[in-house]
Amino acid sequence: MANYQLVEKHAIEHHNEYFEVRINNNDPHPYSYFFTTNEENLEVVAEELVKEHASDAKDWTVIPHRKDS
Repeated sequence: MANYQLVEKHAIEHHNEYFEVRINNNDPHPYSYFFTTNEENLEVVAEELVKEHASDAKDWTVIPHRKDS
């Protein structure tokens, strides 16, 4: 089981590094889940998140967000 923590969009500025899974599904209004993780295999974590929270997703992308020092 992947280890991640969902982050509310309004709270992401409190994290130095977070990730976004954008669910596209050929929809004009894609939506995202923001999360933090210590896992090294980001794709596995993202896949687990999609299975758990957006099981109907067919097209999704992982986007890393890192604050510059």
